[in-house]
Amino acid sequence: MDFTKTLLITIFTLSCLLAHTNAVRTPQARVWTICKPTTNPLLCFKTILPQILSAKRFNMYKAVEIEVLAAQKQVQKTAGVINALLAKPGNPKSLNDSLSTCKDQYSNMLDSISETIKVVAQRNAIEARFKFSAVLSYHASCNDDFGAGVTSPFADDAKLVYDLGGNCLDIMKAIEDRESRRRFAGGKVNPTTPTVPTPSGGPCRGVVGICMFN
Repeated sequence: MDFTKTLLITIFTLSCLLAHTNAVRTPQARVWTICKPTTNPLLCFKTILPQILSAKRFNMYKAVEIEVLAAQKQVQKTAGVINALLAKPGNPKSLNDSLSTCKDQYSNMLDSISETIKVVAQRNAIEARFKFSAVLSYHASCNDDFGAGVTSPFADDAKLVYDLGGNCLDIMKAIEDRESRRRFAGGKVNPTTPTVPTPSGGPCRGVVGICMFN
C-alpha cells in the first residue's frame, strides 16, 4: 500500500511538471524542484516527501537533513549486513579481508555523518558538504578492496548508500550555490572553504578539499 501510494504521488507530480503546473508551490512540486538535479531524483523524492507533508516549515536545509538521516540509516543497515557476512563460517580469506576493510570504512562513514548532522543544524552548507564528502570516499575505498570484476556481496545495499550520499552532496551544493549568489548580490565575500586531505582510498585519493562525485 505504501509503495502504491508513493508511486501514485510520483506519477502525479511528474505529470504536473510535464504540464508546467509546477508553478503552484505544492509540497510535491517543491520537493521535486530540489530532487530533480540530484544523483537519484526518485529516491530523493521518495525519502523526503513523506517527511515534509505534515511539517510546519520546509526549506532546503530541512531537505538535506532528511536525506542525511536516510543515508545514516542505510549505512547502519549495510554495516549490519557486513557484520553478518563476516560471521559466516567458511568464508575465503580474501573475502573476509575485504569485509573487514569495509567494516572499518562503514564505521568511518557513520562518524562523518554524525559530524555532518551537527553542521547541518548550524545551517553551514559549505562545512557540511566538506564533512560529508568523506562518506563517499570511504564508500569507494570499500568497493575498491573487492578488486576489478569482483561483485560485492552487499552491492545493492552499497548502491543505496552511494545514491543517498550523492543526493546529500547535490542538495548541499545547491544550497551553497544559492547562498553564494545571495552573498554576491549583497556585496559580501564568500567564506573560505576548509581544506584537509580526504581519505586515501577510492577516487578521492590524493584530493585536497571537497571531493566531488556529482
